Amino acid sequence: MNFKSRSDARGSRGAPPALDRESTEVEVLRRERIVYDPVTSLPIHPFEEPDRADERIEQLGVVYLQVGKFIGFEELFGWEQYDQVLAAVSEGLQEDVRASRLAPYVHSMRFSGADGFFVVYSLPPPTRGRAFHANLADEAMRLRSSALRRLRQSLPPGTVDFLTILTSNLTTPDNPKVRPSRHVVRTLQEAVRIVTQRHTHERLELFTGLKSIIGSKQLRPAFQPVRHLPDGAIMGYEALIRGPHGTTFEPPTMLFAVAHENEMDVELETLCLEMIFAHLPRAVAERRLFINASAMLLRHPVFLDERNLAAINRSHGDVVVEISEKEMVRDYGAFQEVLELVRRAKMHIAIDDAGSGYSGLETILHVKPDYIKVADSLVRNIHGDPIKQEIIASLAAIGNRIGATLVAEGIEVEPERRALVDLGVAFGQGFLLGRPSFQVSGRRS
Repeated sequence: MNFKSRSDARGSRGAPPALDRESTEVEVLRRERIVYDPVTSLPIHPFEEPDRADERIEQLGVVYLQVGKFIGFEELFGWEQYDQVLAAVSEGLQEDVRASRLAPYVHSMRFSGADGFFVVYSLPPPTRGRAFHANLADEAMRLRSSALRRLRQSLPPGTVDFLTILTSNLTTPDNPKVRPSRHVVRTLQEAVRIVTQRHTHERLELFTGLKSIIGSKQLRPAFQPVRHLPDGAIMGYEALIRGPHGTTFEPPTMLFAVAHENEMDVELETLCLEMIFAHLPRAVAERRLFINASAMLLRHPVFLDERNLAAINRSHGDVVVEISEKEMVRDYGAFQEVLELVRRAKMHIAIDDAGSGYSGLETILHVKPDYIKVADSLVRNIHGDPIKQEIIASLAAIGNRIGATLVAEGIEVEPERRALVDLGVAFGQGFLLGRPSFQVSGRRS
């Protein structure tokens, strides 16, 4: 028995020709716009293809890959970036499946409609295909490893830290008492359940790990020099944070992703500042100090408490607070009051990641920062990109108009430094000028 749409049923009962024609058009649109996902180009679960709905699969195999993302991924990188993630996984998955030794047994590939991908296999019976059943788990791991590798190659550095790929695999024999399409759907749902349960367990472990790190204050401050680009003189240092060496939490992106997932942003940021000011090397204490703080932390009563601001000022008398351009500040009027309190405590303001967000110019114009830190994505290969040069020249012009100093981030090669100097950018930081270090001597190079 083939599935019939409601429009087919109406037509068979003698629906008016115009209504029947309209229903057919709706059915075409349904299949083109809804059944097939425009981002991944794969049909969407559930299993609805009329020409295969009643096809019995003697031994059903399923590999399920789920793209797990931390809360806030789309806030930080935008929904377009997440669409690129799904498209990259889909394209790579289809290529890997075609090249697999199990390719002859692939029945179909599907997209869950949210974050997951199904590969459905029609496997040989166990008596003739034991090796294929044993290899299904290996296939799942191979597809997962390939998906992660492709994402690392196609996404900006650090982005993959906010993503994970989880897999499950299972085989189920056909049950003649169950409708074939229903049997397939139930198997796909079980594959999702296994991954969801595993994902929940992994997130609980990450939450427990972060709580332990915060409770035992296992954060390490590192300091990267900010230099005068024409002559290399050190103007100041940016304070950065690392988790325990050799652990999942060593990269700061993982620390902050897990904190955001569990609404522990303020606790983590407060500890970051405590550890930074408790371990200031002498060379850093004698120069300007750039620290990162989210808009959420700056609004928090603990940070804004006069005693806290006074303690920061006593620890270091020349602090610049960096606020990321990527953050959403919806009420600039109320935020101005916060900035006034920060400035009254003799701290300066910087806009970080300028040029990487959606409302950068608006943020710069409202905040009127003392420093504009240009995003590394704009600095990368600037010597060969006239458009990037125009953007940075425009930022420099805006900086001059409002009295803000430009600092270019992510300088890695000499041609980038020279191009920035030619554009009139006076200061910068990056691996070319000095890597983050736990031990700072204050030497020029």
